[in-house]
Amino acid sequence: MRQTLRIMLVSLGSLAAAGVLAFVAGGFYDITAIKQHPAWVFHAIGIGRDTLVALQADADEVPEDFAPVADARNVALYRKHCTQCHGAPGVAPEEFALGMMPVPSNLVAAGRERPPEEIYWFIRYGLKMSGMPAWSMRMSEADMWRITALVEAFPTLSPEAYAELVEAGPQQLDSMTSVAEAGPFTPFGNPERGRKAMQVHACPQCHMIEGIVGRSDLHVGPPLDDAGARKYIAGVVPNTPENMIRWIMHPQEVDPLSAMPDLGVSEGIARDMAAYLYAIAGTGHASVGAAPVDPR
Repeated sequence: MRQTLRIMLVSLGSLAAAGVLAFVAGGFYDITAIKQHPAWVFHAIGIGRDTLVALQADADEVPEDFAPVADARNVALYRKHCTQCHGAPGVAPEEFALGMMPVPSNLVAAGRERPPEEIYWFIRYGLKMSGMPAWSMRMSEADMWRITALVEAFPTLSPEAYAELVEAGPQQLDSMTSVAEAGPFTPFGNPERGRKAMQVHACPQCHMIEGIVGRSDLHVGPPLDDAGARKYIAGVVPNTPENMIRWIMHPQEVDPLSAMPDLGVSEGIARDMAAYLYAIAGTGHASVGAAPVDPR
């Protein structure tokens, strides 16, 4: 009986998937950013998203001293990373964000309805196909919790009070923590963490990289599968771990003619990326002293 039921469920699932594919491929589904999903799709996605986030966010412990805080330091962080898409009390999002679909949410509602661990989850991990990026490995733990604290304070923050904090904020930028705090520093790098870091720093946008899903027809930059085994890095400096780290951090200092941009990669994360490039090339440069993999 169970086997028959299993076969029926698999068959129904296959038929449903085939129906959805035919519906989309046949041009019956509007994929433009002008028209919202049908209401039933929109609500189904929301239910699935919120259920998964609630389950997964339990793994992130809220700091013992956490409290909603609206101060100049937190506002300066928020303005740098979040205002462009989400706006703020009395402040509209940038023009490009108004044409996104789905439209980035107003975070006053998030601060009113979501617990801090869920807001932190969205900041740290992002959300596929929504435009929300993952700030993991690009922002320190402390700063992600600072933004969480500000969002939790939004429901009681007036536009006037927010504007005053903006005025007080610029001098706070120099004292913010760096992304190097986001994970333990290891002299030889962690290849698995490096693979994740290359994903969240958008390396597959220009390069094909073993172990990282991306387009197979990219011709912006060269494939990186053998980057760790090449004699020279960027064709200009000998391939050593030190030069690889320097290239990842400041490519145009190594080669001023390079089109590769400076992505603001910290030294610790650059070591992890270098470790991954050497690992997939099989050179063994990064195999000694690798740190335990961060399960997140």
